[in-house]
Amino acid sequence: MRGVTLGEISAATRISERFLQAIENEQWDQLPGGVFNRGFVRAMARFLGLDEENIVAEYTLAVGDRPTVPVWTGRPPAVAPDQPWIAWGISALVIIVLLAGSWFGVRRFLTWRTAKRMAQASALKLETAPAARNDSMQVPTAISTPGTASQNGASAPDGTAAASPGTPSPAPMAPDAASSTAAAAPVADRFELKVEATKKTRVTVLADKDIVFQGTLKAGENQLFSAADHFQISTKDAGALHLELNGKELPPMGQAGHSGTITLTRDSLKGTAGGGN
Repeated sequence: MRGVTLGEISAATRISERFLQAIENEQWDQLPGGVFNRGFVRAMARFLGLDEENIVAEYTLAVGDRPTVPVWTGRPPAVAPDQPWIAWGISALVIIVLLAGSWFGVRRFLTWRTAKRMAQASALKLETAPAARNDSMQVPTAISTPGTASQNGASAPDGTAAASPGTPSPAPMAPDAASSTAAAAPVADRFELKVEATKKTRVTVLADKDIVFQGTLKAGENQLFSAADHFQISTKDAGALHLELNGKELPPMGQAGHSGTITLTRDSLKGTAGGGN
């Protein structure tokens, strides 16, 4: 009808004349099939100036072909993607953040509690040390100096004070006995523990009812503690500690490589009298 040959259409659309001849004769089995057939029909209609959609619809009706792929209408189809893994990923991330926050909070709390106990132990040690020094410095001086006059009489010719009438003279005190009595008083009140580590181990020391040390002692490191009544020592390696109570060496707490706990009171000093274990 247009006076256009198949050769001109083939040259313009680059479709083989064999396919164009098959379309003219409606020999659909000689065409590639599928979207290629509709593409050929659409290209011919465009070249001849015909309505492309109507020609393609007529072809589809003639061959009973229905498109198997979505036809583009100018805007994307509103299809909600089904991606449950996103929700699972977000949930896992929230759980990980909560666990990390909990672990960090617990660690901060344990660090704060340990620092507080060590500060209390240091304060107790500072309070106990001056009191012990003051007790050791208070030595009674009850010895009369020869040659000094008494309040109620004059000095005798031989240099001894004359006792006043009616006043009994006190018995003289030997200087050695007075000094030994003065030195014995602070020693009896002293109750000190020295803990020395022969190798690295974890130690906990209670003085009376307070934790004065809780941590790790390295090899060669030692600590000195004071108490009023008793000590309690716990360690991961009983053979790694060397204990001295008021300067007296104590026997080992237990076998090396095994944990152990020992409680020391003032009665424990009786077993170390004279340097024995």
